[in-house]
Amino acid sequence: MRRLIKVFHRQTDGFSLVELLVSIVVASIFSAVILTVFISGTKSFQATGIITEIRSEADTSISQILNEITGFDAIRVDEDKKISFYEKSLPRLNLSTGLLERSTSFIPFRTINGRDVESNTEAAHFAFDITKQDNSNLVYEKNIESINDQITLKKTFTISNPEYVEVTDGLNPGTYVVHGILIITFDIQSNDKEEQQTLTSTVGF
Repeated sequence: MRRLIKVFHRQTDGFSLVELLVSIVVASIFSAVILTVFISGTKSFQATGIITEIRSEADTSISQILNEITGFDAIRVDEDKKISFYEKSLPRLNLSTGLLERSTSFIPFRTINGRDVESNTEAAHFAFDITKQDNSNLVYEKNIESINDQITLKKTFTISNPEYVEVTDGLNPGTYVVHGILIITFDIQSNDKEEQQTLTSTVGF
């Protein structure tokens, strides 16, 4: 019997142009996906670092401000684009009546020295670029300032529901808010404006 022998011819032809194009397209798609995931991960890591820095910067700044003003009795508001913090003057003995009387005036408030402060000492204060009245609120704003090459900060102080007292005697005559709510707002954002945090601290007095 004759053996039937099948001869398989080895294909020596290369890839066709269509096959090469399909391979290139598929490889490009995979490369784009991998690159997108990598960039997304890098941005996420950077954003986390910026958010942490933003929170840290805001917490530190607000803590410093609160340390400077904790314990004040009144806020002077008649100075141009500035608010100053004062405390009640100490009672004095009325020699004619023999009674202690508290003056209606205020003395500069300084946390460092407590109440052992001279009347002519400058009070703890903050200067602003914009002042306005929004309904019953007094609003003081600083222009946007750069903290570093990544972060900008905008400070806003709002005195809500102010109760005014006009002082005409003593060493520091002026217009004071003796009751209200002081709202300190920090708007911090990255320079590319992709990350933003708003921190608010409220002080009643």
